[in-house]
Amino acid sequence: MVVFFMLLLLIVQIGFLVVARNATAVAVDAAVRAASVDGEVALAADRLGRDIGATVPGSSDARISVVSDGRSVTGSVSFSWTPPGPDLIPIRIEVTRSAPVVIPP
Repeated sequence: MVVFFMLLLLIVQIGFLVVARNATAVAVDAAVRAASVDGEVALAADRLGRDIGATVPGSSDARISVVSDGRSVTGSVSFSWTPPGPDLIPIRIEVTRSAPVVIPP
């Protein structure tokens, strides 16, 4: 019975990890696409920090970077995440996305 509950705990934490990583990937992708349209890289980085804090509770030690080289915008996020429940292992989530810069006609 103990083994069953330990496996159930592990499955639930893996589910939370998948949700947290997908939410982070969507937030980074949205910030990069917004920065590629309006060119506001600093504003996109601030907005991305707020989005990560709101959608992934338990995140800490976040390193957020949104940079543009004139042809593309690249955003990356790296943070430690403490899932709800017992902390079985330290989890580090890292996501990088890029989008081409939109040039008006």
